Formats: sequence, C-alpha cells, structure tokens
Amino acid sequence: MNKKLIASAMGLVMAGGMGLANADVKLYGQVTLSLDAIDSDAAGFQDDINMNSNTSAFGIKGSEDLGNGLSAFFKLEYQLDPTERNANGSLTDRDQYIGLEMEGFGKVLFGTASTAYKSPGKQIDAFYRTNLQSRDIGLQSNLHSGAGEEGQGRGTNMVRYDTPSIGGLGLTATYQFDNNKGDGEDDDPYSVGVHYKGGGLYAAASYISTQRGGDDSAAQLLLKYTLGDLEFHGIYELDKGLITAQRSNGFATNLGRQGTAGDDGADIWSVGASYTLGNNIIGADFGQGDKSNGDDGLAGTADDVEEYTVWRLAAWHRFSKRTGVYAGYANTDYDVKGEDDIFSLGMRHSF
Repeated sequence: MNKKLIASAMGLVMAGGMGLANADVKLYGQVTLSLDAIDSDAAGFQDDINMNSNTSAFGIKGSEDLGNGLSAFFKLEYQLDPTERNANGSLTDRDQYIGLEMEGFGKVLFGTASTAYKSPGKQIDAFYRTNLQSRDIGLQSNLHSGAGEEGQGRGTNMVRYDTPSIGGLGLTATYQFDNNKGDGEDDDPYSVGVHYKGGGLYAAASYISTQRGGDDSAAQLLLKYTLGDLEFHGIYELDKGLITAQRSNGFATNLGRQGTAGDDGADIWSVGASYTLGNNIIGADFGQGDKSNGDDGLAGTADDVEEYTVWRLAAWHRFSKRTGVYAGYANTDYDVKGEDDIFSLGMRHSF
C-alpha cells in the first residue's frame, strides 16, 4: 500500500479524534464482516467458503456555520478490508467532497459523491452494504455501484446540487467533468432525480446519461410503502444502453463510434417486503433482468447480457442501534451461465 496514503489516513483519524470535542466534526464508520458460502455454475469457478469485508469504512465529516444561513461542509471517507490486512492496497477512497449549504436554497458539493441515480437505491434495500445487497445479486443494476466517469454509482469530478425538502419533495442533480479528453472520449455524465417522503410513502425517479452519443442512458422508478411493521418496495430500471454496458465489459469502441453498438433493453425490476418483529427484520425479494436487444457478434456487448431471475431471503437481529448480525440466502439463475448461490452469515458494528 502507498505509505503516503496510510499516513494521510492516520492523520485524518487523528484529526477526527481531536475534532470530536467540536460538535461540527465527527469521526464515524462501520466494520462489516461475513462468512460466505458461494456455489456457482460459471465455468472455472471453484465453490468455496470465504470471509469477506462488506464496505467496512471510516471517515470524518463536519460543517461550519458561516452566518446568515450559510454553512460549509466536508466529508472524507475511506474503505478498508480487515480480512486482507494491507494486501493489495486495501485502503481506498469513497465519498470525498467539500461544499456549501444555504438555508432555503439547498446545498452544492464538489468532489466524489453518489449520483442522483444511485442515491435512492439504499432506501429500499434492508441488506445494503452486505454481501447480499441488491446491487450485487441482480435485484438492482450495477449503476448503483462502482466509481468513475461512465455512469458508475459514485461519480468522480462531480458537482452535485440538492434542493431543500419542501413538503417532503426534493430534487437532485449532478454533473461530472471528463478529466481525460486524451482517451478519445468526450463524456461528461449527468444525472437528475426527484424524491418524495411522507405518510409512510417513499418514491423516487431518476435519469442518468454519459453523453457519449448513441445508447448511453438509463432511468428508474423506486417505491417503498411502510405500514406499521410491514414494508413493501419495488424498483424498475429502464435500460437505454448504459445498463447493458455495465453488465458486459463496458462501452464498445471498435465500431467507428463510441457507445454500446445500439444495444439496450436490459431492463431490471424487483419487488420485495420486510417485516420488523422486535429487534428482528425479515426480508424477501424477487426480481428479473432482461437480455439486451440486438446481437452484434462482438464480445463484451449484447452477447454477454443474458436474462436472469433472482430471489433473496434474509434476516437481521439488532443487539443495539450500532451492532447487529444477519444471515441470508440468494439465488441468481441465468439462462446460459447457470445459477449463482450464496449463503451469508455476517456481523456489523457502527461507530
């Protein structure tokens, strides 16, 4: 691992610790580890039981009141893997940004943060940031994960604006700047979204595009309704090329133009419910991913995007607000590849 990165991270931890005396600076994080038994029909895959870290991370965040309803804020977060120690540079950056917030106007930030497409996804996933999370098993698309400038969930070189909530309604918009024009691409991704929360209902709709030209976008609708201890949720993601690109090997660039060879249609939908019983949460989900339209004969595009069905059954037990254990099973059945089965038993502690 880069020694300078380690030194910087230690400095952040120390700074955060000293800042705990101030209400506007906070050291926070979580450690989530699991034992995962994975059985896959994929060619060459060897079934095994392994220990994994599921987005264990720490960071510091804070704000300063500048007066007249204006404040500054920042966040510096890092992800690490306690199961691998320092192997393969296990410390990586996550959200890293600085911004301003004005009362009645909203907030604007600059740096690396979630797109308007990714942000609402965790609202309907009780097993977010575990090895059974929706985006990893196919209940949600890969546009809810990763980081970069091609529609990944966490956008780099970003400007993001969030309106204040008015009657439960809010808007989010992001724009990214391509820092490497020399790679032959000219993509400045943007995303827009609207969300509403009130009366037990949470609803969100969002759109994202890489602006590469051709089929390079996606849209989604999310709904969640809570009635006492029972909660229902669903998501539909409409592919206009971007989900196809993320599910295969990325954008095809050997067709005389940038884009996904005109392939789209890899829509994804899922529905689910959860029930809270004391300190326990039980959840079940079912979903489907469609095959892309078209067949261009090129590896890494439509030929690699096949239809599948997926279901998940899992449960949490909360010892406290900060500590819990979970167990669950998920099955993803592909038309050609075969089945992926995963059983996960894990624990999380937040601080």
